[in-house]
This record gives sequence, structure tokens and C-alpha cells, in this order.
Amino acid sequence: MKKILSFFALALAFGATTASADPLMKYDYFDAAYQWTHVDQKDVQDTNGLDTRLSYSPIDNFALEGGYNYARGDIFNSGFNYNEYTYGALGYYEICPGMHVLGRVGGKHFNANGNVAGEHISESQDRPYAGIGSRYLLTDEIEVDADITYVNLNGANWTYAGTGFYTIAENVALKAAVSMDNDENVALTGGIRLAM
Repeated sequence: MKKILSFFALALAFGATTASADPLMKYDYFDAAYQWTHVDQKDVQDTNGLDTRLSYSPIDNFALEGGYNYARGDIFNSGFNYNEYTYGALGYYEICPGMHVLGRVGGKHFNANGNVAGEHISESQDRPYAGIGSRYLLTDEIEVDADITYVNLNGANWTYAGTGFYTIAENVALKAAVSMDNDENVALTGGIRLAM
């Protein structure tokens, strides 16, 4: 634990001397993060796993985006794996320096599988999504985002998310996020953004 804290302190100290806004307010990036989710359902335990996102902007005010999310948890005291693939596009507009509004549309593919009472269970679904959001450059080193996304999936239709980024080096930022859906499932995410 001391080694991790020392590394984090060194990263912050290094970031204080080399920080720039380069990884912020861009649409060419790759995110990788650990995600813990509290699932508000009886017999389903909290999950943890990996969340990745990729964005590429070939022209101004437009970007293609994708992602992969993996979670591991327990249901009825049996392990299950959850996979989610996201693909879509977004449009963004700068309403003033350091403030963007955006809209996104795309699709999500969900797959869950595991063993329940000795029987292998697998379920897959494909659903469209749509959302709106904002990005705001709070300081040269800090960006804050807010998003609302709609997905028609098992009643958990709306997700509200807030994300913060802190620049630690050129083209590198730390990422922290919290989200909640209308079924009161809460996800906490922490990781890194690499801008291109």
C-alpha cells in the first residue's frame, strides 16, 4: 500500500510541474478504469471489473466512440460474468471557450453468463441508446463532465453520470466517475485517460 501511495504522490508531484490542458476537452482518447458497482437487487451481489472507452474525431464537431465493460459478480451465490460492448457517434458544439454540449446515439450489446444451481445460464441483448451531456474546463488541469443516457433495457432506462479529470502529464489525466440509474444501481469508476 505504501508503494502505491508513494507512486501516486510522485505522479501528482510530476504532474504539478508538467501539467497542461492537452488531455482535456479532446475527442481523440482512450480510457481504462476499474469499476465497482452496487447492484440494488435481491440475491445479486456488488460487481467489480474493467471499463474501457475509445473516441476518435475525424472532423470537427463529430466523433466515433466505442467501449467495453466487463464485470464479475455473484447471483444466488453463484458467479457470473457481464460483458457490454458500446458503439456509436456523438456531435459536440463549443458554446463558449471551455464549455461543450454534446449529443450521442448508438448501440449496446449486453451478454451475461454464469452457473446457477449447477446449470449454465446465458443471456444476450442488443439495445439502442441516446444521450446528452456537457464538458466543462474548470481549470487548466481539471475537466468536469455530466451525462444523461437512455437505454431501453429491463426497466433500467436512464443513467445519470458525472466525471472528473485531473491532468498529471502531457496527454495523460486521472479519471474518476460516479453514475446511477433509475433502478438505483450505483457505479464508481477510477482510472486514466490517454489523449491522442
